[in-house]
Amino acid sequence: IVDSEQLHFDVLRHLAPEHACYYQPQQLIGLSLEETLDHIKVPREHHADITAKTVATYKAQLGEAYLRPGVRALIAALQVAEIPFGFVSTAPRDICLANIALLGLQDPPRLISGDDVLRTKPSPDPYLAMLDILEARGDRVIVVEDTDLGVLAATRAGIAAVYGWPHGLSEQQHYRDATATIERLGDIPAFAALC
Repeated sequence: IVDSEQLHFDVLRHLAPEHACYYQPQQLIGLSLEETLDHIKVPREHHADITAKTVATYKAQLGEAYLRPGVRALIAALQVAEIPFGFVSTAPRDICLANIALLGLQDPPRLISGDDVLRTKPSPDPYLAMLDILEARGDRVIVVEDTDLGVLAATRAGIAAVYGWPHGLSEQQHYRDATATIERLGDIPAFAALC
């Protein structure tokens, strides 16, 4: 729902410059915060402190400018049509809730965050958990993902309609396992009919 990869990276570059300086944000796309800290070789004993600071800094800098185009209108249309929906992310729950808060939802969101499952993307576990929450079958849902890891997780969960939606840092993403790659949410026929 938000294009936050650069913000995540900028926060890490500020909090752990001696580790993040060797990487480009494209190299970390789709990883959970814990996986990112491991990948950039932050010692484990510093993870809790950097995680807390990352979440606080991210939330302080997040704003409506990060919302992806069309997301708010689609969510509003889903609500009017009484179509259940949810959010699946590798990010910590606090970050997910901050992102979702930009939508101004009246009801608590259906959310599976990186904190809610033992194995996150590309494991199917987050999507299987969301299917359970929605009481839905994989052939009856649509997933929009911005990473190859997310597309793989959704397809491994048996979801048939999985769309890749690139963002500004997606040049290393290929979306080979996606149903299609879209430029805007309205490129998905079922969504175009709603909005």
